[in-house]
Amino acid sequence: MTRRERLVLLASTVGFSMVLLDTTVVNVALGSIARDLSAGPTTLEWVANAYTLVFAGLLLSTGLAADRLGARAVFLGGLATFAAGSVAASLAPTATALIAAQALLGVGAALVLPTSLSLLSQVFADPARRVRAVGIWAAGSAVSFAAGPVAGGLLIEQAGWRSIFVINLPLAVLAAALVISQVRGGRPVAQAAAPLNLGAQAAAVAMLVALTFGLVESGGRGWGSAPVVVALGAAAALAAALWRRERSAEWRLVPQELVSDRRFTALTAGGALLNFAFYGELFFLSLFLQQERGLDALETGLAFLPQPVLFMAAAPIAGRMIARGPRLPLALGAAISVAGALALLGVDGDSSYGVLMVGLALNGLGGGLAIPAVTSGVMASAPAALAGIASATLNAGRQIGGVLGVAVLGGIAAGGGGVEVAGMHEAVVIAAVGLAAASALSLRLREPRPAVAGRPALATD
Repeated sequence: MTRRERLVLLASTVGFSMVLLDTTVVNVALGSIARDLSAGPTTLEWVANAYTLVFAGLLLSTGLAADRLGARAVFLGGLATFAAGSVAASLAPTATALIAAQALLGVGAALVLPTSLSLLSQVFADPARRVRAVGIWAAGSAVSFAAGPVAGGLLIEQAGWRSIFVINLPLAVLAAALVISQVRGGRPVAQAAAPLNLGAQAAAVAMLVALTFGLVESGGRGWGSAPVVVALGAAAALAAALWRRERSAEWRLVPQELVSDRRFTALTAGGALLNFAFYGELFFLSLFLQQERGLDALETGLAFLPQPVLFMAAAPIAGRMIARGPRLPLALGAAISVAGALALLGVDGDSSYGVLMVGLALNGLGGGLAIPAVTSGVMASAPAALAGIASATLNAGRQIGGVLGVAVLGGIAAGGGGVEVAGMHEAVVIAAVGLAAASALSLRLREPRPAVAGRPALATD
């Protein structure tokens, strides 16, 4: 690699890693946030979900924005937005202010994620070097995602929960300085881009917000309360309107060629189910360890360590299995994660750490096999011309799965204001059902298409 290529790769990896780190690091801060800002379980669900909700809702449009404005401009705008959200979160005087700051961080994340890969495509002209760069980019971001709970615990222990947002600032400045110095503006490809449909995008975000509100607030208000009924009704109406639009519009949020591909839809649904279980478990286990077992943030982060360690150990194995197609590693990985979820049924107020460690280790091993299989399968199923929107759709689906996992599983586990063992066990069973469904979806996968030279690699958190 040339010096310029190495520096752009560093900038892209730092930006993407920063985005993924924020999806997990907040969970180990929930106990400290609850005490400092007097936040209850429902409010904490919004703290965890505001970032992912906005992130997921905007992903389908930010790729088109990059086509129209240029990857460099959108990436820098995303970094600036992310930095502004980080400052606001670090200074948040109330839980409501923190939720708003998390939403702003989600806007920045949605701008940074797709353009971090676009920058590599722009700078690495040689296909062989580009493939190698994407591999480094994916590996670096995966490590940051897996290490989030431990890194967050260390920061919180030393400098308080606000430090997990302050640390974003030097990372954003570094990535921006490298891109400004090494990447030329380039010419936007607006003439090749589908038009931005702001109405459909706004409806998609509103639908997700209404659905999440209804699910989160049902725990405290009850399913029959007027706000919950209105929110869920609005979500259903907006979903129906979007469905009709997608079936009839010339320009869709997701191209019909992808929607009608059974392999693509099965993999995207599988990715959403995996995140539903993993994000939901991370949320309520973090609360359980801090509120019921009395662990501090660092101890909580270290308690989760078996999961990222096994995740990273399984990745090379997944790579070899994926060479024959994503079906086996997805089915096997999701099945192992089912065993991990069921092992968590042994966790209660008096159980030893070994019980939790077994469940987390199995979850990490299963996730390390299944998640790369999902992304590799999407890469193989999507035509090269639709690789960008296919990646965005997969990422949006996975983030939506994470939002619903926190809302549904968190609401069940935290029934009476704190995490109850009976509610947590019920949530674990639902997570296991979701993971079993992801394993079953692998039966819909046909043999992979032969590899196409030059098809860009896709990677997610």
